[in-house]
Order: sequence, then C-alpha cells, then structure tokens
Amino acid sequence: MYSKLVELIQDHAEELSQRVLKDMLSRKETVSYNKLHKKEVYRRVFEVYSKLGSWLSKDTPRDDLKEHYTRLGRRRFKEGIPLNEVVMALLLIKRYLWLYILETYLFKSAFDIYQSVEMNNRVVLFFDRAIYFTTMGYQNALEKAKKEEAQNPENKDMTGGQVAP
Repeated sequence: MYSKLVELIQDHAEELSQRVLKDMLSRKETVSYNKLHKKEVYRRVFEVYSKLGSWLSKDTPRDDLKEHYTRLGRRRFKEGIPLNEVVMALLLIKRYLWLYILETYLFKSAFDIYQSVEMNNRVVLFFDRAIYFTTMGYQNALEKAKKEEAQNPENKDMTGGQVAP
C-alpha cells in the first residue's frame, strides 16, 4: 500500500504540479513566484513530486536531503524570493499531495489506513526536514550577504546583487 501511494503520486506528478502551480501563482503568500517563468515554477514543483519516492526511502541518506534543500534555500535567497514564500510553497506542495490522495485513493481496510498513516508520518518528516534545511540554507546565504555588504558598504543590496527575476 505504501509503495502504491508513492507510485500514485509519482504517476500523477504532472497533474499535482499543475494544481500547485495554479494555486501558487494566484496567492498573495507566494506572489514572488510570479516573477519567475511559469515553466520554471512548474519544473520545481514537479521535481519534488517526481523524486518523492527516493526522498522517502529509508536508503536515502539524510545528508543528501540536507545538501539538496540547503542549496535550494541559498538559490531562493539569490533569486530574491522571501523565505516565508519559500516555506509556503513547500507547504502547498505537501497540502496538495494529501488532498490528491484523499480524493483519488480508496482506503479499503484498516491495514490500508495504517499504511497511509505510516506514509503520512514519512511525508511530514520529509517536509519538516526540507523546510528546516531550506531555511538553514537561506539564512546562511543571508548572513554571507550581510558580511559581504559590511565589507563592501557601497553594495547595499542584500540579495547578493541580484533582483528577483
């Protein structure tokens, strides 16, 4: 059942990504994503869904997740996307995942429900870690930019010299 749910998500990553994209680009809480090309935002959401099975695998080292999402946080800082919007984007991806499962998957037995709870726990842990590591990377990039700005006071742009696309 767990693997069936992961397959369901990965098999329907396109549809899920379209739903998230539509919501993200219409919300004030994620308004900065409108500055990016729509296809790029879609690609980012799709990447989370399409790789979810490997991220949830117990064989994937925690350090891989840490490296990936810390780097993501640094990139979002350099793009000028506020941290609260980055976090909201991850929360929307998680929310639409569960809405889709509840909408499409029929739980036929107590065992199915138990398996879905187990998966929910893994998904929650994954997103908790993803948000934490993203925040960590974002904060690291912010601190680095502050240090660089202090050493070079004529550059007062805290986004590393880049304006959000």
